[in-house]
Amino acid sequence: MINPASVFNRRLTINSPKMKMSQEWYEEEEEDLVEIYKVWCKMPFWTAFESSALIHQCDPSEPIEIPSAQRVVHRLRTLIERHCGTELLAGSPDKISPPTLLLWAKRTGVRINYPLKACITRSYPEARKRPDPALSREALLARVAELEADVQKLADDPPPNFKERQSLMKLVLGMAVAGYGYNPRAPRNPATGEIINDLRIKEVPTVDQGTLLRCLRTAMEELDWPPPEEDGGQSKVSPAKPPSRKRPQAGR
Repeated sequence: MINPASVFNRRLTINSPKMKMSQEWYEEEEEDLVEIYKVWCKMPFWTAFESSALIHQCDPSEPIEIPSAQRVVHRLRTLIERHCGTELLAGSPDKISPPTLLLWAKRTGVRINYPLKACITRSYPEARKRPDPALSREALLARVAELEADVQKLADDPPPNFKERQSLMKLVLGMAVAGYGYNPRAPRNPATGEIINDLRIKEVPTVDQGTLLRCLRTAMEELDWPPPEEDGGQSKVSPAKPPSRKRPQAGR
Protein backbone atom coordinates (compact mmCIF):
# COMPACT_ATOMS: atom_id res chain seq x y z
CA MET A 1 0.00 0.00 0.00
CA ILE A 2 1.36 3.43 -0.96
CA ASN A 3 1.77 5.90 1.88
CA PRO A 4 0.09 9.17 0.74
CA ALA A 5 2.60 11.22 2.73
CA SER A 6 5.50 9.67 0.86
CA VAL A 7 3.85 10.54 -2.46
CA PHE A 8 3.45 14.17 -1.33
CA ASN A 9 7.19 14.40 -0.79
CA ARG A 10 8.33 12.69 -3.98
CA ARG A 11 11.49 14.08 -5.53
CA LEU A 12 12.35 14.51 -9.16
CA THR A 13 16.08 14.40 -9.87
CA ILE A 14 17.25 16.03 -13.09
CA ASN A 15 20.85 15.81 -14.22
CA SER A 16 21.99 19.13 -15.60
CA PRO A 17 25.21 19.66 -17.57
CA LYS A 18 26.84 20.68 -14.29
CA MET A 19 25.41 17.61 -12.53
CA LYS A 20 23.37 19.78 -10.11
CA MET A 21 20.25 18.44 -8.41
CA SER A 22 16.89 20.18 -8.61
CA GLN A 23 13.84 19.19 -6.59
CA GLU A 24 10.15 19.49 -7.24
CA TRP A 25 7.08 18.10 -5.51
CA TYR A 26 4.04 16.95 -7.38
CA GLU A 27 0.34 16.93 -6.63
CA GLU A 28 -0.95 13.83 -4.97
CA GLU A 29 -3.10 11.52 -7.01
CA GLU A 30 -6.58 13.02 -6.76
CA GLU A 31 -8.09 10.02 -4.94
CA ASP A 32 -5.35 10.04 -2.28
CA LEU A 33 -5.46 13.82 -2.03
CA VAL A 34 -9.21 13.85 -1.42
CA GLU A 35 -8.86 11.25 1.34
CA ILE A 36 -6.32 13.44 3.14
CA TYR A 37 -8.52 16.53 2.72
CA LYS A 38 -11.57 14.68 4.02
CA VAL A 39 -9.79 13.97 7.30
CA TRP A 40 -8.69 17.55 7.76
CA CYS A 41 -12.08 18.96 6.76
CA LYS A 42 -13.65 17.17 9.73
CA MET A 43 -11.75 19.50 12.06
CA PRO A 44 -13.36 22.75 13.29
CA PHE A 45 -10.22 24.82 12.70
CA TRP A 46 -6.66 24.70 11.35
CA THR A 47 -3.44 26.43 12.31
CA ALA A 48 -1.61 28.78 9.94
CA PHE A 49 0.92 26.03 9.16
CA GLU A 50 -1.78 23.42 8.54
CA SER A 51 -3.68 25.81 6.27
CA SER A 52 -0.56 26.61 4.25
CA ALA A 53 0.47 22.95 3.95
CA LEU A 54 -2.98 21.87 2.77
CA ILE A 55 -3.15 24.69 0.22
CA HIS A 56 0.22 23.54 -1.15
CA GLN A 57 -0.95 19.92 -1.26
CA CYS A 58 1.19 18.70 1.62
CA ASP A 59 -0.02 16.59 4.52
CA PRO A 60 0.44 18.71 7.68
CA SER A 61 0.77 15.54 9.80
CA GLU A 62 3.93 14.50 7.97
CA PRO A 63 7.33 16.27 7.84
CA ILE A 64 7.95 18.23 4.65
CA GLU A 65 11.35 17.13 3.45
CA ILE A 66 11.68 18.91 0.13
CA PRO A 67 13.33 22.36 0.54
CA SER A 68 11.31 24.01 -2.24
CA ALA A 69 8.07 22.86 -0.61
CA GLN A 70 9.29 24.00 2.80
CA ARG A 71 9.95 27.48 1.45
CA VAL A 72 6.55 28.06 -0.15
CA VAL A 73 4.69 26.59 2.83
CA HIS A 74 6.64 28.82 5.23
CA ARG A 75 6.03 31.89 3.04
CA LEU A 76 2.26 31.39 2.92
CA ARG A 77 2.19 30.51 6.61
CA THR A 78 3.75 33.90 7.39
CA LEU A 79 1.19 35.67 5.20
CA ILE A 80 -1.69 33.90 6.95
CA GLU A 81 -0.30 34.72 10.40
CA ARG A 82 0.06 38.42 9.50
CA HIS A 83 -3.57 38.60 8.36
CA CYS A 84 -5.02 36.71 11.33
CA GLY A 85 -6.93 38.88 13.76
CA THR A 86 -7.88 41.45 11.10
CA GLU A 87 -10.99 41.96 9.02
CA LEU A 88 -9.21 40.04 6.26
CA LEU A 89 -8.97 36.81 8.25
CA ALA A 90 -10.75 36.75 11.57
CA GLY A 91 -9.32 34.38 14.18
CA SER A 92 -5.83 33.60 15.42
CA PRO A 93 -2.84 31.71 13.99
CA ASP A 94 -4.00 28.60 15.87
CA LYS A 95 -7.72 28.83 15.09
CA ILE A 96 -8.61 29.44 11.47
CA SER A 97 -12.01 28.35 10.25
CA PRO A 98 -11.67 26.59 6.85
CA PRO A 99 -14.66 28.51 5.37
CA THR A 100 -13.07 31.78 6.51
CA LEU A 101 -9.76 30.67 5.00
CA LEU A 102 -11.55 30.00 1.71
CA LEU A 103 -13.00 33.52 1.60
CA TRP A 104 -9.70 35.07 2.61
CA ALA A 105 -7.87 33.24 -0.17
CA LYS A 106 -10.41 34.47 -2.71
CA ARG A 107 -10.07 38.10 -1.59
CA THR A 108 -6.26 38.06 -1.44
CA GLY A 109 -5.72 36.12 -4.65
CA VAL A 110 -4.25 33.01 -3.02
CA ARG A 111 -4.98 30.02 -5.24
CA ILE A 112 -6.59 27.01 -3.57
CA ASN A 113 -6.60 23.81 -5.61
CA TYR A 114 -10.00 22.50 -6.62
CA PRO A 115 -10.01 19.28 -4.47
CA LEU A 116 -9.42 21.30 -1.28
CA LYS A 117 -11.92 23.99 -2.25
CA ALA A 118 -14.58 21.38 -3.05
CA CYS A 119 -13.92 19.48 0.18
CA ILE A 120 -14.27 22.65 2.29
CA THR A 121 -17.51 23.59 0.52
CA ARG A 122 -19.01 20.12 1.03
CA SER A 123 -17.82 19.68 4.62
CA TYR A 124 -18.86 23.10 5.92
CA PRO A 125 -22.39 24.06 4.76
CA GLU A 126 -21.88 27.60 6.00
CA ALA A 127 -19.11 28.04 3.43
CA ARG A 128 -21.76 28.51 0.72
CA LYS A 129 -23.60 31.31 2.47
CA ARG A 130 -21.02 32.64 4.91
CA PRO A 131 -20.77 36.46 4.60
CA ASP A 132 -17.51 38.02 3.61
CA PRO A 133 -15.61 38.90 6.83
CA ALA A 134 -14.76 42.29 5.33
CA LEU A 135 -18.49 43.11 5.29
CA SER A 136 -19.11 42.09 8.90
CA ARG A 137 -20.54 44.58 11.36
CA GLU A 138 -17.24 44.92 13.22
CA ALA A 139 -15.35 45.62 10.00
CA LEU A 140 -17.90 48.21 8.89
CA LEU A 141 -17.77 49.94 12.27
CA ALA A 142 -13.99 50.03 12.09
CA ARG A 143 -14.18 51.54 8.60
CA VAL A 144 -16.68 54.18 9.78
CA ALA A 145 -14.38 55.12 12.65
CA GLU A 146 -11.48 55.43 10.22
CA LEU A 147 -13.44 57.73 7.92
CA GLU A 148 -14.64 59.85 10.85
CA ALA A 149 -11.02 60.28 11.95
CA ASP A 150 -10.11 61.42 8.43
CA VAL A 151 -12.97 63.94 8.43
CA GLN A 152 -11.88 65.30 11.80
CA LYS A 153 -8.31 65.61 10.58
CA LEU A 154 -9.45 67.63 7.57
CA ALA A 155 -11.57 69.85 9.83
CA ASP A 156 -8.63 70.50 12.17
CA ASP A 157 -6.14 71.10 9.38
CA PRO A 158 -7.91 71.83 6.09
CA PRO A 159 -5.80 71.84 2.93
CA PRO A 160 -4.68 75.22 1.52
CA ASN A 161 -7.04 75.07 -1.48
CA PHE A 162 -9.97 74.66 0.93
CA LYS A 163 -9.10 77.93 2.65
CA GLU A 164 -8.76 79.70 -0.69
CA ARG A 165 -12.13 78.34 -1.78
CA GLN A 166 -13.79 79.68 1.37
CA SER A 167 -12.16 83.07 0.88
CA LEU A 168 -13.49 83.30 -2.66
CA MET A 169 -16.96 82.28 -1.52
CA LYS A 170 -16.93 84.97 1.14
CA LEU A 171 -15.99 87.59 -1.43
CA VAL A 172 -18.66 86.52 -3.93
CA LEU A 173 -21.37 86.30 -1.30
CA GLY A 174 -20.29 89.56 0.34
CA MET A 175 -20.35 91.52 -2.94
CA ALA A 176 -23.75 90.08 -3.86
CA VAL A 177 -25.28 91.04 -0.49
CA ALA A 178 -23.51 94.34 0.15
CA GLY A 179 -23.31 95.59 -3.42
CA TYR A 180 -26.54 94.34 -5.00
CA GLY A 181 -28.86 93.76 -2.08
CA TYR A 182 -29.03 89.98 -2.48
CA ASN A 183 -31.46 88.63 0.14
CA PRO A 184 -30.75 84.96 0.95
CA ARG A 185 -34.23 84.47 2.45
CA ALA A 186 -36.23 86.07 -0.36
CA PRO A 187 -38.12 83.71 -2.72
CA ARG A 188 -37.11 85.88 -5.68
CA ASN A 189 -33.88 87.79 -6.11
CA PRO A 190 -33.56 90.38 -8.89
CA ALA A 191 -30.01 90.95 -7.63
CA THR A 192 -28.71 87.96 -9.57
CA GLY A 193 -30.03 89.39 -12.84
CA GLU A 194 -28.45 92.75 -12.09
CA ILE A 195 -25.08 91.15 -11.38
CA ILE A 196 -25.13 89.26 -14.69
CA ASN A 197 -26.25 92.37 -16.58
CA ASP A 198 -23.49 94.54 -15.12
CA LEU A 199 -20.85 91.95 -15.94
CA ARG A 200 -22.03 91.87 -19.53
CA ILE A 201 -22.00 95.66 -19.75
CA LYS A 202 -18.42 95.72 -18.48
CA GLU A 203 -17.55 92.87 -20.87
CA VAL A 204 -16.37 90.71 -17.98
CA PRO A 205 -16.52 86.89 -18.44
CA THR A 206 -19.73 85.75 -16.77
CA VAL A 207 -22.13 82.85 -16.25
CA ASP A 208 -25.87 82.45 -16.59
CA GLN A 209 -28.26 83.47 -13.83
CA GLY A 210 -28.98 79.89 -12.73
CA THR A 211 -25.29 79.11 -12.28
CA LEU A 212 -24.79 82.27 -10.24
CA LEU A 213 -27.72 81.38 -8.01
CA ARG A 214 -26.30 77.89 -7.43
CA CYS A 215 -22.91 79.36 -6.56
CA LEU A 216 -24.47 81.72 -4.03
CA ARG A 217 -26.48 78.90 -2.43
CA THR A 218 -23.38 76.69 -2.26
CA ALA A 219 -21.46 79.52 -0.59
CA MET A 220 -24.23 79.99 1.98
CA GLU A 221 -24.31 76.27 2.71
CA GLU A 222 -20.55 75.86 3.12
CA LEU A 223 -20.18 79.08 5.13
CA ASP A 224 -23.26 78.24 7.23
CA TRP A 225 -24.79 81.66 6.54
CA PRO A 226 -27.14 83.35 7.25
CA PRO A 227 -27.70 82.42 10.90
CA PRO A 228 -31.08 80.95 11.94
CA GLU A 229 -33.94 83.41 12.25
CA GLU A 230 -34.76 84.54 15.76
CA ASP A 231 -37.17 86.84 17.56
CA GLY A 232 -40.38 85.34 16.25
CA GLY A 233 -38.99 84.41 12.86
CA GLN A 234 -37.92 87.97 11.94
CA SER A 235 -34.86 87.99 9.76
CA LYS A 236 -31.78 89.68 11.16
CA VAL A 237 -30.21 89.96 7.72
CA SER A 238 -30.96 93.33 6.28
CA PRO A 239 -30.49 93.45 2.54
CA ALA A 240 -28.34 96.32 1.40
CA LYS A 241 -29.70 99.02 -0.83
CA PRO A 242 -29.07 98.40 -4.47
CA PRO A 243 -26.33 100.54 -5.94
CA SER A 244 -27.32 103.88 -7.40
CA ARG A 245 -27.61 103.94 -11.17
CA LYS A 246 -26.98 107.70 -11.38
CA ARG A 247 -23.80 108.70 -13.09
CA PRO A 248 -21.53 110.95 -11.03
CA GLN A 249 -21.36 114.55 -12.23
CA ALA A 250 -18.39 115.33 -14.34
CA GLY A 251 -15.94 117.60 -12.64
CA ARG A 252 -15.35 121.09 -13.91
